[in-house]
Amino acid sequence: MNNAIHQIKNSFVNLYLIDEPDGLTLIDTGLMRSGPKAVLQKISELGRQPSDLKRILITHADPDHTGGASELKAKTGATVCSSAIEKSAIERGGLSREVKGNLITKAIFVFMGKYIMPTPSVAIDQVLSDGQILPILGGLEVLATPGHTPGHMSFWLPSQQTLIAGDAWNASTGNLRFTSAPVHWDYNAGCESVRKLEALHAQTTGCGHGPMMSA
Repeated sequence: MNNAIHQIKNSFVNLYLIDEPDGLTLIDTGLMRSGPKAVLQKISELGRQPSDLKRILITHADPDHTGGASELKAKTGATVCSSAIEKSAIERGGLSREVKGNLITKAIFVFMGKYIMPTPSVAIDQVLSDGQILPILGGLEVLATPGHTPGHMSFWLPSQQTLIAGDAWNASTGNLRFTSAPVHWDYNAGCESVRKLEALHAQTTGCGHGPMMSA
């Protein structure tokens, strides 16, 4: 991975910090209770200040990806961005789709969301759209990759041949795969998003879970 892109491991989820002279960009914020600490520690290790974090890009509204957003926004003043579909869920501190499965499975997820992985609501400052180019490392492209959730986004750096896929892909088994029920929204849409990402032929792929993957 490019030296300007740093993977931050927060328990079982990965966050990505992009370091540029004019400011830092964070992709996803981790768990409420530990994500902000991990991010602020990495910022300090880079010799930067919390106020250097200018943008927070959220791939989707799940608690392991948005839990730390409220605290990080308060401590850094960063602009928080997401897709329009995920925005309403993030701003109410909830999920953007129903969990699949029986009543026991759904009850487990409700319990986890309330007591183990709570998600404080946070205001979204900027809505991102498919194909939008952000002024990050020469151009960071926003990609709509629905499937895991309805408004999931990934981020593509063509100059670096680097893809940050969030949960559009999962690398926790050592291979890139789409995560199916009970946590996906639409399996067919997810497979279509996988085909979209495969067509990029990324040299380096960072997912929300699992190790960095190289072509």
